[in-house]
Amino acid sequence: MGQTPLIMQLTCSNCGARYAVDPMAIGPAGRTVQCVRCSHRWFQKPDSPPAAETASVTESAAEAQPAPAAPPVPDVVIRPSTPGAGLPALTTPPPKRSTNWATWIAYAIVLVVLLGGAGYAYRDQIKARLPASWRALLHLDAANAKQNATQVARAHVGIDMATTKIDLIDGRYVVLGELINTGTAPGSTRRLKLVFRAGDQVLAERAMPLVEGPIPPGARRSFSLPLDEPPSGATNIVPTVD
Repeated sequence: MGQTPLIMQLTCSNCGARYAVDPMAIGPAGRTVQCVRCSHRWFQKPDSPPAAETASVTESAAEAQPAPAAPPVPDVVIRPSTPGAGLPALTTPPPKRSTNWATWIAYAIVLVVLLGGAGYAYRDQIKARLPASWRALLHLDAANAKQNATQVARAHVGIDMATTKIDLIDGRYVVLGELINTGTAPGSTRRLKLVFRAGDQVLAERAMPLVEGPIPPGARRSFSLPLDEPPSGATNIVPTVD
């Protein structure tokens, strides 16, 4: 005689979160369940019983009443029981919304850039028309010589979002990822900042020490940090380093 499956695999139709659920929690008539990630509710029917058991319950099933309507409050709130199930996703920081004053500032910056570009393009002609005393006062010759002799090197250390994730290891959430230096000089980090969001709403912010470096230009550095349980209702996390 076949045996009832020990685990049912449920998938939330709203956010795609996957759960492993004990069939006994669903029951033979089914019940309303709720996704712990996005709070979506649906009526979950039990898995089809094996053929051997179907024959033994045909008579009693014929006398059974129709399944009751789903109650407004779910009978079961399903929670992740496998590593990584139901975790909020890591996302990149959302773009900032511009305002009217920000638009005027942007226009002013564009104008300054255009004027600066024109001045840079005709710098030799402008400098040639200046008196020698003015060039010496403004240190134009010395500044040009120093800039040509060496270029300013800068570090730019950030998080590689393609390789960074949150996982459940030994019953605890852990941030696993990689730092990458896209600058031209070695750089270091001091802390990792996490912003927990539910859509556009910021639920909480956390900062944890992350001292890594110096990281050479173009190099990568892996990191792993334990994380307390994310706030309830968080659907995505925005990580940054400084």
